[in-house]
Amino acid sequence: MLLPVSQVASLVNALNLTWLDKVYLNAIPNEDLDNTDLTVMLLQETDSSPAYLANNTFKGLAMGVEIQIFYKVDLDDDFNPLETEIALMKSFKQAGWLIVSSQHHTTDPDTNQITKTIYVTKNEMI
Repeated sequence: MLLPVSQVASLVNALNLTWLDKVYLNAIPNEDLDNTDLTVMLLQETDSSPAYLANNTFKGLAMGVEIQIFYKVDLDDDFNPLETEIALMKSFKQAGWLIVSSQHHTTDPDTNQITKTIYVTKNEMI
């Protein structure tokens, strides 16, 4: 079984999102921290705990992933982040992930990028 962040990365990569330039797992490399010319997604694991408890054991895992989107500073005038986020969340739902939380948009104080954080979870049998 792949790590939760790897499962989410595989799904995101399979979607071929034209608005997304890079996907990072666990951390953004130092050399890319200040790059505001790209829209990037950072995936971090939030949960990997036992699930489907029965007969004094567990038969699955509850997996959680935090998805952070950092939009490039110069977005196209016709680009609508909210529409892309809704489509992304629908894709996760279709793939069996539950949208736990979709946080409000914020502005990164260091880079001035609009950011969005979404939390997803999925229980999987082992």
